[in-house]
Amino acid sequence: MILLKISYKLRAHHVAEYDRTFATRTLPLIREHGFRFWGIWRSLVGDAQEYLELWEFESLAEFDEKWRKLAADPRLLDIFKITGPMVEDERLTLFEPSLPNEPTISMVGER
Repeated sequence: MILLKISYKLRAHHVAEYDRTFATRTLPLIREHGFRFWGIWRSLVGDAQEYLELWEFESLAEFDEKWRKLAADPRLLDIFKITGPMVEDERLTLFEPSLPNEPTISMVGER
């Protein structure tokens, strides 16, 4: 299993619009592409307007295939025209299990 962590901050005063756009446009697109999306979180204490997304993939190959298809979807590019100016300091990190023989939490089979 591979986990993708995406973290970023929103510029001030964009939280409501960003959340609405994510819920109504981004999330349906993620689901349509068949991703195992664990969720999106917003900071409660600490850095204001900090967001975290977690995504699950079976392998690096699955990540590469699905991510390329999503990135090529023109609807995502339209979404980025709205959300891009709101987001700063975006970071994408891929993780692999440090103890590969131990059980892990997975969304396989969840929907």
